[in-house]
Amino acid sequence: MQTAGPQKLVLMLVHAPLREGVLKKISVVVLAIFNAVHGKKISIIHPRMDCIMFSSTCMEAQSCTARGGVPYAGICPGAGNMQCCKTGSTSIPITGTTPTNRMLTDLADILRGAGLPVIEVDGWKTRGHGVMASVKGVLIHHTAGPATGDFPSLKIVRDGRTDLAGPLSQLGLGRTGTWYVIAAGISYHAGQTVDNSVFGNSNAIGIEAEATGVPSTNTGHAYWPDVQYQSYVRGVKALQAAYGIPTARVLGHKEAAVPAGRKPDPNFSMPEFRAALDK
Repeated sequence: MQTAGPQKLVLMLVHAPLREGVLKKISVVVLAIFNAVHGKKISIIHPRMDCIMFSSTCMEAQSCTARGGVPYAGICPGAGNMQCCKTGSTSIPITGTTPTNRMLTDLADILRGAGLPVIEVDGWKTRGHGVMASVKGVLIHHTAGPATGDFPSLKIVRDGRTDLAGPLSQLGLGRTGTWYVIAAGISYHAGQTVDNSVFGNSNAIGIEAEATGVPSTNTGHAYWPDVQYQSYVRGVKALQAAYGIPTARVLGHKEAAVPAGRKPDPNFSMPEFRAALDK
């Protein structure tokens, strides 16, 4: 313990071999007792304590942003790119009801209820690699497909590729803003993610929107037909309302995929997209 001026004491807990949750509780008690007895103000210096005290955690700034959080400077161990991360809830739905261990046979009705044009692909209600464990997140994709046609990638999204069995997403979105309901069960769209319990194939809806994907960009949505982009926003909003998905859990594949940089889609600004969801 060292004194830094007449009104401030600094408690050094540098090598305490305690779990962070226990350490935090002990530190809070120490602060309260010392303050009451001595009338002093104490600050705590300990790896990760700055973040913990403000209900944050330490992670890479890019991962924080991908989770819908806000990175900020603080006391964190490890590499220089480790920062405190303040995130919203990623586990508690804000509205709606989270499905559990079932096929999502209500997808078409949800989208139609939002006034969107819907095409139901034959057999979609029983298509999938098993039932969905839950719906905690939505992953935004583009097909990187042909330059013409409404949804020319339907066959590959439905049936898969030689190296990956279909379906590759539950939903498709055409250039005209038309939604294609392809599968009600697990679809192989995510791969490894920053948090498979939220964004993995068993827990997240995948949406493949028809687009060439070029040029690759993270700003605006200039390379997307406005009718398609607006339909994308409205459709995701409807899914959020139906399944209780907070906006922080709507990520682009480029944000969720690990390692970072593994995926480039979609080629529009995800912060702008999420802002539109919250309007």
